[in-house]
Amino acid sequence: MSRIKDNQEDFINRQIEERLRQALSEKNISVSFEYELSNTNYNPNGIKDKNDRLKFYTELIEKLKIMSGKTWKDLGKESKRTGYESIPYKQFEKGIQVSFKNINIISPDSKLDVIRVTSEYRMIGKYLNGIYYIIGYDISFSAYGH
Repeated sequence: MSRIKDNQEDFINRQIEERLRQALSEKNISVSFEYELSNTNYNPNGIKDKNDRLKFYTELIEKLKIMSGKTWKDLGKESKRTGYESIPYKQFEKGIQVSFKNINIISPDSKLDVIRVTSEYRMIGKYLNGIYYIIGYDISFSAYGH
């Protein structure tokens, strides 16, 4: 008899988890810089030209405004040029993988979500529970195979 009760509890817990996931996918995106890498190879400070860096920050602010007005589900329906692209951890170059090792929201079996800021620059992050955690930036087309 307790086995049936356990199965019912498991079923109810799965139903609750699924409803929470759906609710979070329908919530507007929040952004966090908590895990942003300081390595200049994957940080805007690595953009040498001041005018290019200023352009990057201007475009980043615009992109974040657009993102925060959408749900993750809606952003995912867009093309990779305006939405996001999920890329497996293993496709990233070894140099950036080393930088990922100390970030507890990433594991070797993770997929990371890449969002274009401009045609030259991309944000690399992880979407979890309604929050897009920005981890780094591909500022030289070297973080993964394009």
